Amino acid sequence: MAKNVGIGLDTTTSHLMDCLRGLSALIVAYVHGFQVFVLPYFGTGTPSHILTSLISTYAVDAFFVVSGFMICISTLRHRNPNGTFRSAEFARARVVRIYPPLLLAVAVTLLVYVIVSGLGLHGAESFRLGGELFLARERVQVEWSALPSTLLLLYGAVPFVPPPISMDGPLWTLSYEWWFYVSTFLVARLWNGLSVSRLAPIALLVGMLIYGRNGLFLWFLLIWLSGFCLAIAYVARWLHSRYFFPVVAALASILLLTLLLIGGGHLWSDILLPYETSSAQKIMVVNSMLATIALSVVVRSASVSHRQFARPLVRLSNFSYTLYVIHYPLFLLAFSLLHPFLHDFNWMVSLATMTLVLIPTVYVSSRLATIVENRRLLGQVASRLFGNRVLHGSH
Repeated sequence: MAKNVGIGLDTTTSHLMDCLRGLSALIVAYVHGFQVFVLPYFGTGTPSHILTSLISTYAVDAFFVVSGFMICISTLRHRNPNGTFRSAEFARARVVRIYPPLLLAVAVTLLVYVIVSGLGLHGAESFRLGGELFLARERVQVEWSALPSTLLLLYGAVPFVPPPISMDGPLWTLSYEWWFYVSTFLVARLWNGLSVSRLAPIALLVGMLIYGRNGLFLWFLLIWLSGFCLAIAYVARWLHSRYFFPVVAALASILLLTLLLIGGGHLWSDILLPYETSSAQKIMVVNSMLATIALSVVVRSASVSHRQFARPLVRLSNFSYTLYVIHYPLFLLAFSLLHPFLHDFNWMVSLATMTLVLIPTVYVSSRLATIVENRRLLGQVASRLFGNRVLHGSH
């Protein structure tokens, strides 16, 4: 639960964002568990595969919207009364936020790899026992050459670097979020005045992104920025303006028209398969923006009514990042141990087993998060390492 909501963010809205973040992480974990344990019975391209992939995609999109919202709030919290930006504190808060869960995720992934391959468990050579129509991973393996780019979060934004280690699928989003942090940091520094030293890194970053031509990075940036813009509207109290509903209706109408123009005769296939084509990715962005507009209505209503949200969902946010980044290798470990026993049963047995496996996965995440998502503890460590006071507020 949020303890100090700070500048312009009431407790109800803070809890709403917590609920969205926690629920998104849980949905992504459940879908990935389904894909690891149950999709071997159905294969790709089937309704179950399309539906679960679609649900997971928009759960990730919700994660980015909430991230954009909370980073905007965090940026404003790091602004002095005279308008200057406390860049060092903001940078430390962002490092403290993203790196401890990342390092934990890499450590858990390597541990799972060592256990499975070192003990020669099922999956060390192959997960196939015969008859599987799909496997989330053919076997456990670590691309050692990808470790530097994984740890430095270079993949996805920096051209020609390898993707993250494949045993932890959700890691691909961390680089995107990290570079969104970097972009916010560089732009916010301009509040302290224009200079070559502040403009040059922005030009370098823009040039790098243009040279890399990563369209997916751009689309997720737009999704993230929709959450950022929602936070600006919230702090400026535009959500409570008498023009709010006419503006919302106009924006929604424009986005719906955009959907029709982009989708043409393949709108439904683009909606169902958001990563398949360039037009499908654009449709995903527009749908996420529509969802952000809908969220603005919910935020307006919640902030007025002071609605209380389910406390278990709010508490999920305390370890949502940890759950998000470590569940995949833990599912692969569970699949290694259980698949030989489940192989001859039907998909319903595997689904029930996967659901049971999710329970200890959530519990382990909640325990580990008391360290890697403990703002007070990490703030104290960062203060000792870097000196000066670290602002403990985080998204």
